Amino acid sequence: MRTTWTNTWHQPRDDKAWCVRGVTALLVLPLLALDLMFIGLSPMATDSCGPDHCSAALMTSLAVAPVVWFVAAALLVLTWALPSRPRYGVTRGVAAAGAFAAGALVIGILANLPMG
Repeated sequence: MRTTWTNTWHQPRDDKAWCVRGVTALLVLPLLALDLMFIGLSPMATDSCGPDHCSAALMTSLAVAPVVWFVAAALLVLTWALPSRPRYGVTRGVAAAGAFAAGALVIGILANLPMG
């Protein structure tokens, strides 16, 4: 019995991959820019207590927000880095949704900072 080997590079292309990438970029890029503005302004939350005397919850929130921002940016890059093949469609969709959720989470973290 003879088995045939299929070349994975000749799989059909997913014509809707650009749509997921484009919509994600249009939604997430402005959100990431807004997040950067809030991350830049967030150290002012330590003005009343000084960075050495603020609560641990406040300092943790200020440290976590940039990490979540980088996760959102990495997931956005992942949506563009995945090949345009149908087998990566679900992964591309999950990465796109995760990028938007992480970008929104940064605003949620910084909008609800604990008292210093």
